[in-house]
Amino acid sequence: MIRAFVQARMTSSRFPGKVLAPFRGVPLIRHVLRAVQGVSRLDSIVVATSTDEADDPLVAYLDTLSVTVFRGPLANVFERFRLCALQFPCEWILRVNADSPLWSAHVGQAVIDRASAEDCDLVTTIFPRTFPQGQNAELIRVSAFTAIDPATLSPHEQEHVTQVYYRHPTRYRIVNVESGKAELATCSLAVDTIDDLRRLENLPDGEIALTSSYDAPADGKAKVR
Repeated sequence: MIRAFVQARMTSSRFPGKVLAPFRGVPLIRHVLRAVQGVSRLDSIVVATSTDEADDPLVAYLDTLSVTVFRGPLANVFERFRLCALQFPCEWILRVNADSPLWSAHVGQAVIDRASAEDCDLVTTIFPRTFPQGQNAELIRVSAFTAIDPATLSPHEQEHVTQVYYRHPTRYRIVNVESGKAELATCSLAVDTIDDLRRLENLPDGEIALTSSYDAPADGKAKVR
């Protein structure tokens, strides 16, 4: 069973409330949810947000869409995901950020398909990064994830769900999916500021398609770390 956990919060320091900011006529997070819905073999989608009252408007909006929501710690996102996985048991978590309105389903599909072919704990697109920011996807094996002792995590690892994997790569079986175009790593399709939102709104569809392209490796295999 594979569930998508869309990580979202309203308390961004650089752009508060960005996940509900209008982007091409609808709230930004709705673009993300539509894209995630385009990934096959997903059993469900859960938005993982916080219990902070600042996220109440987000939860109210998601309720109008009949989207499943889990609320956990604000700062300790690792714990939020761990508790979410306990409430919504699954074998794999597809982790997606809610600040990526141009996220493409084909990237999510690529990491899911790779997990079927490799024995791994984490399938990622950032080890090293060859996709633009805002096109990232990570597929986390829940059995390995829940085996991590939360008490051993640094504050940075608590805030950033998968940092423990990248900081200790010899402990885990990590598979990296590459775009085939290393130069795309310098592009950004993520929204960190209101200027990012305006820039992406004006980005031509042709340029979006170019930066969202995915060329599978010629040998059909991802790199294993």
